[in-house]
This record gives sequence, C-alpha cells and structure tokens, in this order.
Amino acid sequence: MAGIKELKEELSEMRNSMEKLTEELHDTNLAIRESLRLTSETIKEASEKFSKALEDTMARMSDLTIQMNIRDTILKSLGIEGMIPDFLKKKK
Repeated sequence: MAGIKELKEELSEMRNSMEKLTEELHDTNLAIRESLRLTSETIKEASEKFSKALEDTMARMSDLTIQMNIRDTILKSLGIEGMIPDFLKKKK
C-alpha cells in the first residue's frame, strides 16, 4: 500500500506543477500580448508622424518650386534674367 500512496503523492505533485506551469504560461501570454499591442501602437504612431512630416515637406518643396518658377518667369518677362548673379539663380 505504501507504493499507491507514493504514486498518489507524485501524481499530486505533478498536477500542482502542471497548474503552476499553466498559470505561468498564461501570464507570459498576457505579457506578450500587451507587449505586441504597445509595439503595434508605437509603430502606428511613428508611421502617422512620418507620413505627416513627409506630406508637410513635400508641400513646402512644391511651394518653393512654384515660387522659383514664378521668379524665373518674372525675371524673363522683365528682360533682366542675365543681370542676376549666378549664386541667386535657380539650380537645375
């Protein structure tokens, strides 16, 4: 009968160990899920900021190009294009 009692104790210890392992795995899964959620939010936020900055930069560059084209057109129409020093001219 001592063998059955020992076997029951070992099975009980195994069950307890499995329950603890299951709890730890559950906690680990929750931690991983939260970490992935935070990472996803961070990536989304960074992407939105980058897109906005790129959009603003492209708009400024477009405005600058338009301004330079208008300036060149005005200089040509006034006939003073050749009088402007090279360092003030638009680079192509």
